[in-house]
Amino acid sequence: MSAKENDLLRIQEMYDIATQTMSQIAELEFNQERFVHAQSVQDQLIAEGLANRVFRITEEGGKLSELFKEYGFELREMSGLRNRLAHAYGTIDMEIVWNVLETEFPKVIEGCERYCDDNGITLRPTWG
Repeated sequence: MSAKENDLLRIQEMYDIATQTMSQIAELEFNQERFVHAQSVQDQLIAEGLANRVFRITEEGGKLSELFKEYGFELREMSGLRNRLAHAYGTIDMEIVWNVLETEFPKVIEGCERYCDDNGITLRPTWG
């Protein structure tokens, strides 16, 4: 498989994760308070799952080719956040993770869409 094919698979994965996550957050009416200060087991599980989604996006984003910087992907920052999440061992700052969900996931979606538009690729969510 070529690097371009690998990048496209990564873009599709990131797009799916980000679009599904944003849709589910809206549907559940999940907010920063519930995420950062989860009071119920349900909210704790949701928050943990959302943090895992951030990890997955940063895992894929950190492996993209350098050309993706043109599309707003901060590859070095993604890789750094991935490493912090992977090695935090229970000391993740949930405020930072929520900020990534709220501000960076929409940018990921936009970057994926721009890349595909520029390359004549149709990008559709593969979930739901």
